[in-house]
Amino acid sequence: SSAASDVYKRQVGKVAGKVAHELNNPMDGILRYINLASRIIDKGDYDKAREYLRQSRNGLMRMLQIIGELLEFSRSTHSAFEYATVNKIVADAVKAMVSGANGVDIQIIHDCERVIPPVKVMSLFQIFCNLIKNALDAMDGSGKLVITISCPDNTVVVRFRDTGCGFDPEEAEKIFEPFYTTKAHGKGTGLGLSICKDIAEKYGGGITAENAPEGGGIFTVQLPLTRAVVLQPD
Repeated sequence: SSAASDVYKRQVGKVAGKVAHELNNPMDGILRYINLASRIIDKGDYDKAREYLRQSRNGLMRMLQIIGELLEFSRSTHSAFEYATVNKIVADAVKAMVSGANGVDIQIIHDCERVIPPVKVMSLFQIFCNLIKNALDAMDGSGKLVITISCPDNTVVVRFRDTGCGFDPEEAEKIFEPFYTTKAHGKGTGLGLSICKDIAEKYGGGITAENAPEGGGIFTVQLPLTRAVVLQPD
């Protein structure tokens, strides 16, 4: 619908604006350091010039990391027009991420009696892959990820529960903000969960994060069960 399209455009515009701002910061620094290096080289101070070039390289690596994460998120093994059940999309996402799951036990639990209507695959596949990747990173090669699919009321709930390190409870909302990350420096840009949240909301649903009582993190994706709502965005 036109309303759904407008909402999607606003969400994309919001993320694009923040991405542009985040890329602009290191770009300004790179230009400044290159100009400084050029002047210093003319004066024969090569040690300082090397330091300025090293800082320029750091800025470029930051930009490449942001662009690389965006490209990774945009990839999908599915057509933009393909439809499938949530169960199949979850299973496909697990298969796609299994190469990074060495030492991690991944279980999928189907706790849904009613029939789940098909939904557009590509965007949800990206959400599930990103959440699985984050869980694997949090467990650092050893642990258990349980993915539960249930249908309370008129929603489809997909819960990702890992045995990783969890996170500070005060970060439960912040981790969905663009460029906010709890990962070590150089390990993530903080874009993934922000994009996941925008996609889930585009489907008329949402995503939340909490710590499991016994340790680890729980990320929950909720989507409306009715076909008309789930399939509304294009």
